[in-house]
Amino acid sequence: MAKNFILSIAEDYPESYWLKIKMLSGRDSGVFKEGVVVGEDIKVCFEGARKVSASKLLAYDFFFSDGPNLISPRLHELMCQEGITGVQFVDAELVLGGVSHVGYKVFNVIDSSSAFDLQKSISEPLLSYMPDGPRWFSKIVLNDEAELSSDVVRAKEESATIVVSARVKSIFESNSVRGLQFTP
Repeated sequence: MAKNFILSIAEDYPESYWLKIKMLSGRDSGVFKEGVVVGEDIKVCFEGARKVSASKLLAYDFFFSDGPNLISPRLHELMCQEGITGVQFVDAELVLGGVSHVGYKVFNVIDSSSAFDLQKSISEPLLSYMPDGPRWFSKIVLNDEAELSSDVVRAKEESATIVVSARVKSIFESNSVRGLQFTP
C-alpha cells in the first residue's frame, strides 16, 4: 500500500466553484507558492462567482482558487485536532453573493521533501537552455520509500505538487472531506 499521495482537486469539483483571491494587504498571492511561513499582517479575501449557490459551495471543505487553496472552518479544526504538520493556516474571508463568511483559512504548505521517483517519472527541462535547471513533469510517480518531513509537503522536485502522508489521506477520507482527491 502506498504511504504518500498527491493531493489534487476532486474530479467532481465544479469549475464555477473556483474562487478569486484579493490580497488586501498589498502583497502578491505568489507568496503562498513559496513554501514559507507568512506574517500575520497578510489580509486575504476570496470571492465566489455571483451565480453560485452559496449553500452548495459551502458544503465543500477544500476550495481551489486562482491563488492559494482555502479550507473550511471544519477542516481547519480537524487538522488542528489531529496535529497535522507542514501547513500554516492564514485567516481569510470568504465572500459569496456579498455575504462575508469567517473562519476560513488559507492552506499554506510550508515544508518540502523529495517525493518523486525520478527514474519512473517523466520530465523535461522547463527551459531548453538550462538542461539541469527546473523541470516540467508530464508523468509523476511518487517514491514509495520517501519519508516526508511533515504530514503535508511541497515536492522538492516540483513545488506546485502537494504530497500528503497516508495518515492525512485516512483522516480526510474518514471525515468525508469534500473538494479534493488523492493519487498514489
